[in-house]
Amino acid sequence: MSERFLTASELAELLGFAPGTIVDWAEAGTIPAFKLGGRLRFRESEVLGWLEERRLKRPDVGGEVAPVPFQSPGPRRSLTAAPVPLRGGEQHA
Repeated sequence: MSERFLTASELAELLGFAPGTIVDWAEAGTIPAFKLGGRLRFRESEVLGWLEERRLKRPDVGGEVAPVPFQSPGPRRSLTAAPVPLRGGEQHA
């Protein structure tokens, strides 16, 4: 049985990221990759191992998240804006 090699696009679709993100990770050495004929490829088994390693290092990340009740800001909280220049850089007086 032969090892399955994935392209950046195939891996991106599986992981739910943009292909450019996968390429960036590969070039930075974040995710295991190699070049075959000048093209970037990923061994499925290495990527699965990489995912498992990340999961074990960060057990607090991933999985289900406990729901947090939504609290809308009260009437006391509002956003304030900085003064906006009028014409030609003039400020409000």
